Amino acid sequence: MIDKLKSKSNINDEFKYVAKLLSRATLSFLKINLIGQISIAILCIITIIVIVSQTFNNGGGPVHTNGQAAILVLFAARPISFGLTILSIFGAPILLFTLGNKYVMFRTINRLIADKGEQLLFPIIDRILNKAKDNQPQLFQKGTDKAKLQLKILQEIRDSKENKWFKKIISYGFRKVELDEIDFKDENVSFTEILKIKTVDKLKDISQPSRLFFYLILGWQALILLLTVFKVI
Repeated sequence: MIDKLKSKSNINDEFKYVAKLLSRATLSFLKINLIGQISIAILCIITIIVIVSQTFNNGGGPVHTNGQAAILVLFAARPISFGLTILSIFGAPILLFTLGNKYVMFRTINRLIADKGEQLLFPIIDRILNKAKDNQPQLFQKGTDKAKLQLKILQEIRDSKENKWFKKIISYGFRKVELDEIDFKDENVSFTEILKIKTVDKLKDISQPSRLFFYLILGWQALILLLTVFKVI
């Protein structure tokens, strides 16, 4: 009875920890993207307004021209500043989203591994590897095609019903595992156990991520605005 209560308590504690970890990851992702994307939009809009006001400071302005003509006039008058601003409008949000997603994943991995990574990840990896082995046991035998094995396991990770953040984390770690280092001819070795340990070891090698990319992207946008205001570009 006591053992059952302890087991139930441990499950509840793990569930609470996972919920807290994933809520932090989601909040961090939203903060980076909402603040970043809004800041990029504001800086780009202000830069375009400055370019328009400086280009049509004698009156008339783009009101008397159609959209394409106005864009051509602005590009001809301020090719560098206008060109960089247009590139930033399309490129900066994508770059921020990509790097922000990577930052949140690395931060979550660091926190997870530092706290109770093996305790939470090992059972999930076990389920995925065991399912892959049950479906195609020949892939875990000697003389196996290691490329097919990697593709199969990655497919099992994607198709599993585990939490999407954990699937991303495990998939990232597994991609870093060098299957050529594993001797599949040794029948006394549990390949699933080796793959599990190596995957977590690769996750442990990830260093604490930095938000420098966030400040660099916004700093770049602010620099374009500043140089545009003073007509340097």
